Amino acid sequence: MMTGYAQLINMRYLKVDRGMETKFKEGAKKKTSIYNSKEGQIRYFTFLVNTGPHSGEYFRVRYEEELSGFDSNDPKGNDYWNDLVGDLHTSSDAQRWGYVKNASHVTVSPFAKPLRRVLTYNYKGTMQKEFWRFRNNVAQALQNADADIFMEVWWCGSGCNGNTVNVVFGHKNYAEQATDNGEEWVKVVEKYNEMFGEDAYEEDIQAFETSLEMYGRSSHSMSFQPEMSSPENMSSLEELNTNN
Repeated sequence: MMTGYAQLINMRYLKVDRGMETKFKEGAKKKTSIYNSKEGQIRYFTFLVNTGPHSGEYFRVRYEEELSGFDSNDPKGNDYWNDLVGDLHTSSDAQRWGYVKNASHVTVSPFAKPLRRVLTYNYKGTMQKEFWRFRNNVAQALQNADADIFMEVWWCGSGCNGNTVNVVFGHKNYAEQATDNGEEWVKVVEKYNEMFGEDAYEEDIQAFETSLEMYGRSSHSMSFQPEMSSPENMSSLEELNTNN
């Protein structure tokens, strides 16, 4: 079902004070370039939220390959952040998420898919089998369908209410998102039914829908901000690739 403590992120939303957006962005860029851009330094990645309750806020994540990575701290970098931008924003919704590799389909660098569509699900504990059967089967169908779709699945290990999962689709742009949602996804449905039986997709997605709590779904989109993030050449994100 879940892969344990491998590839994790700590995340938070940053709401910038009105009129301080440019100053905040420049400060975050400067701090990241000094303290988060070289091998051995802590890696941070930043997104701008485009839709949903946190629209206009930044989504900043710290990435580690294993839980023990969070034992490492950077007091000097943290102090520098506070000096530059600490009084320009407020933080909220600090959470920790773990990567579910067997339910994901990632074959290219996440840097190649800057537009993200995030589907958040909250499922009933008594129906976790139905929830994860569909998610794992979709990943298998994707792997065998030759569909050009980027899909990460993350489960919330701390800071969320209930059994919370993010399914994150990555796209090069909005045109590719439209293609992914249309002709590419048709390939997935066809392969799903081929692998798991006639009408299996419809039956399993109905069980998946039933597994969700009331109001157990939401969605938002966000855009990657490379200038406020650790560079690709020190990111070591290859463990997210489901071909490895």
